[in-house]
Amino acid sequence: MKSTEKLMRENNVKALRLNNTDRDTFENYMTYVRADLSVNPHDSEKMLNRILNQLLEAEKEGILAMDFFDHDPKAHAKKELKKLPNETITNIFKYIIQHIFLLFGVFCFLKGFIGFFIGAKRLYIYTFPIMLIVGISIIFLFIWMIFRTVQMQSFTKSHWTWIVTYIVILLLLYAIFYVFFIPQSFLAVGPYIFINNWTFILISFVVIPIALYIDHHNANKDTNTSL
Repeated sequence: MKSTEKLMRENNVKALRLNNTDRDTFENYMTYVRADLSVNPHDSEKMLNRILNQLLEAEKEGILAMDFFDHDPKAHAKKELKKLPNETITNIFKYIIQHIFLLFGVFCFLKGFIGFFIGAKRLYIYTFPIMLIVGISIIFLFIWMIFRTVQMQSFTKSHWTWIVTYIVILLLLYAIFYVFFIPQSFLAVGPYIFINNWTFILISFVVIPIALYIDHHNANKDTNTSL
């Protein structure tokens, strides 16, 4: 069985065989499908491979890509994606878990750096889990929104849609910053651990290189392994 990476490369190369107009249409179609978090990446690449083969055959018969997609590539993509198992929550949490060490390292660095300006050095034992759950939920929405933005840019030409989307992303970024790095008086309850700002920064200097190595290792593993 071909790996996800091999299928992706094959689809990218095979798409070059389309004429310029059809290639632009299919590349938008391909971007939309790949940015959909509801399906397994390997399944989506197999689907793209099947659609691309059909499209190449149709082109030989003089059928243009827009005609093949009934003049609505987005609707066609949605229809094909619905045939695949929905794994939205699994995919997003898998993405978070795969980068959990990197997120932790970035958190420690920012916590320590910002602490020099706002003096936040206390970690409250009882309320920290609440902050963590809320923060992960916002990160979950942020990742989903990023991928949705990529999808919308594949077919949506409305500048207003893009502006609203980017505003939502900025608001989610602010929410992440607010939850994790701004001291909340209502969360300052119960016992706490005093952690020096330099301690946070030193932890980040250790964790971030390890996280980058793990991410690189996982990327190589995914490249050479079929799903």
